[in-house]
Amino acid sequence: MNQEKTGLWNRENLKNPHGTPDKAQRVRQMFSGIAAHYDQLNHLLSLNQDRRWRKKAVQSAAAAPGQKLLDLCCGTGDLALAFAEREPRLSQITGLDFSEPMLTLARKKQLTFLAQNPRDAHNQIKFQWLCADALNLPFPPASFDRVSCAFGLRNLQNLPQGLNEIYRVLQPSGKAVILEFAFPRHPLLAGLYSLYFKLVIPLAGSIISGDRSGAYHYLPQSVLRFLDRPQLEQSLIQAGFAAVHTVLLSGGLVLLIVADKE
Repeated sequence: MNQEKTGLWNRENLKNPHGTPDKAQRVRQMFSGIAAHYDQLNHLLSLNQDRRWRKKAVQSAAAAPGQKLLDLCCGTGDLALAFAEREPRLSQITGLDFSEPMLTLARKKQLTFLAQNPRDAHNQIKFQWLCADALNLPFPPASFDRVSCAFGLRNLQNLPQGLNEIYRVLQPSGKAVILEFAFPRHPLLAGLYSLYFKLVIPLAGSIISGDRSGAYHYLPQSVLRFLDRPQLEQSLIQAGFAAVHTVLLSGGLVLLIVADKE
């Protein structure tokens, strides 16, 4: 049957993926279906730049010993474990995602990480991986010192509600650290990026993963139709954040945003 009519994402609903009423269910099913190939394709399609982006995010968060981190839309756990590697004296790292297959892989990675980094007096992080909804976080107010989210905001069904939840669970002195895709402003780079995003990623992603849901067609469309930098910064201010700072990575392909609660 024609994929345009049978996939989770097709030509019709990709015209406005963020306005799809059942977007959350589609995104959950999509990520659960590609979980096994997710890391491989992340590294391949980003030309391994995803590792550098995460490293920059961890550095910008400036998490300190004894602090608690929540990694939203944590996927297979790469960003959460990057935090653990940089600051092994964090007291707790919580990874939260609504795809259980993704969390299964995150838990396996944690075991590998702990085998390579045995617990000692300087490495006492308590890990937990929760399958839950980012729009209704199961934590009381002011539970975390840092909240991170890598390339997950645009997948939320309701962005303002998600940002309000991030704000709610942060300590007054807390920070939110966000990575999100964007389109570069330089005309030549924008043209090349558009070609790669619209043609190479859907084709390569679908072939390598065997995906028939339209996941790698959703990716470029979800970026194209998401908020731009000023709009995203304004959304964070409207959620209550006192200050928002943005750094452009890889020529503007990625936004690194640090939002201070107070």
